[in-house]
Amino acid sequence: MILLLAIIAFVSLLGILYSMSNQKVKFHYRNLTAIGIGIIFGWGLYEFIPQEVYVDLKFYMKTISNIYIRFLKLMIVPIVFISIAHTLVNISNDSNIGKRIGQIITYFVVSITGAATLAFGMANLFNFENLIDVSKVSAETISKGYANRIDTLGDASLGKVIYGFTQNIPTSIFQAFSENNIIGTLLVALLIGMAVRRMSAKKPKEMGLVIRGLDSAKLIINSMTMTIIKLTPYGVFTLMTIAVAEKGPSLFGDLAIFIVVSYATMLLIFIMHMAGLSTKGMNPIKHVRNLLPAIITGFSTQSSGATLPVTINCLEDNNGVDTETANIAASLGTTMGMNACGAMWPVFMIVLSVGVNNALGLAPIDLLSPGTLFTMFISVIISSFGIAGLPGTASFAAITAMTIMGIAPEVMGMVLTFVLSVDSLIDMGRTATNIFGVSSAATFISKKDGLLDMEKFKD
Repeated sequence: MILLLAIIAFVSLLGILYSMSNQKVKFHYRNLTAIGIGIIFGWGLYEFIPQEVYVDLKFYMKTISNIYIRFLKLMIVPIVFISIAHTLVNISNDSNIGKRIGQIITYFVVSITGAATLAFGMANLFNFENLIDVSKVSAETISKGYANRIDTLGDASLGKVIYGFTQNIPTSIFQAFSENNIIGTLLVALLIGMAVRRMSAKKPKEMGLVIRGLDSAKLIINSMTMTIIKLTPYGVFTLMTIAVAEKGPSLFGDLAIFIVVSYATMLLIFIMHMAGLSTKGMNPIKHVRNLLPAIITGFSTQSSGATLPVTINCLEDNNGVDTETANIAASLGTTMGMNACGAMWPVFMIVLSVGVNNALGLAPIDLLSPGTLFTMFISVIISSFGIAGLPGTASFAAITAMTIMGIAPEVMGMVLTFVLSVDSLIDMGRTATNIFGVSSAATFISKKDGLLDMEKFKD
């Protein structure tokens, strides 16, 4: 009887979100509502539903979240492939695509360094080295989800890690697509796009068919993605409900300081980008408002890749960024330049792991020594390239950075286990921050090159 009542309540709340959609309530307001009622409903389940009943209820709820997450993952590769290939074949003949990509990557590296600096300052200010009580976390509690990756990289040198990135080069086009290899997909799209551009002068009729096909494919892929994104409020509600129902107050209590500092750091990263845009005479508040749909969609989906069509739309239609810069920056930003996942999170994990390492009496690490600081920043920059724009992948970037730092695998496992319960909650903010940083890069470069439509930006 209790299970039936819980299912009815769950379906009723889904019905409320559906009703808001029929009433044309703005998408980002529906997502925020989904987060709010997910927290309230999840807390209610934690307090009032017996554990054995919740175990059965969870499968009903996970059915909704599983559909949502798997559909999101389904669209990542086609979105990235079509966006890059379509952009390359449609750019003007006098465009210097190599220079544009170089500018974008340079901005990414600079912003990653800035974000890592902010994260390191906040981690030291709030004494992250002593945040984990090693007496409560043992080596046997290593997070199972990361065990294989940790074991694989545990004895890796910097050279091996860099070499490992070359393994992302696919040996077949179908391999890149079937394995959801974002870097491989980018490479295939770049090769095809450049080939079509070269052949257009020699075979304009044949290449015209290919270009029109890419135009049609982009329309279809964007339409498919927007259909899936409409499921976001239901997926977010379910994911938030499960997270709170399983941890209850401890989700916000035991790691409250860590959560607050994480979001405070992400706010500082926002301010860093806003300050950069203000040097170009742009209103930073207006910039945030123009990007709000993409920021909130990213917060809800926890996926830069799934939010890609919304990000590009906001950049072009709201911010006035030229099509070439918007598509290239946003697409590259699904696998690099992520200020929160690629900079803040690895730095936090390194500082936490150094504290655990020293508390366990292992070979001491002086986090403030010049050599250690240099290695940390280099490791963070390297690990920030090749991240998949999917939920939860920030921890793999952190593992790579910690490996380069020489952190023992058992220490990595203890640190990742410590933060695992709040990873999803923080990942929402991380994704929003990533999208804002990548969008700021596109806007900054478009304005610097005199290609930004200020009338759209101000409208």
